[in-house]
Amino acid sequence: MPSALESIGLITEILTWVGLVPGLLLLLAGWIVRHSGVKWRSADGVVFMDGEGTGFRWFDKQHGFLQARLPVEQERSVVPGSDVLIYYDAHRPMTYRTTPPPERGTILLLLGKILTAVGVAAFVAGLIVMLML
Repeated sequence: MPSALESIGLITEILTWVGLVPGLLLLLAGWIVRHSGVKWRSADGVVFMDGEGTGFRWFDKQHGFLQARLPVEQERSVVPGSDVLIYYDAHRPMTYRTTPPPERGTILLLLGKILTAVGVAAFVAGLIVMLML
């Protein structure tokens, strides 16, 4: 019959494999998701009004001066001449937003960190149990 330390050693070894392998894979997947796709940049824009409606202009070092029209529902909330922070796609600057872009891959990174921490803790506990045998 196995002793309590041998049982704990077996459990920690299983937890090490169950935590470390998927945890590291999730960390890698989260990093790939976060660093692929749209590269958002921010710029200070100025709101303008002309005969066609309200919009804003901003400057990009690669593309020069850019401008875009505001959606009708946002026209009432801005004052011409005021500054607005704009987030735009570095590769397609006409893809823009006025709200901060969401962080992608957050759930994958969080789960990866948790599983990796469980795996490392189980590995350390298994080493301690092995030294006690």
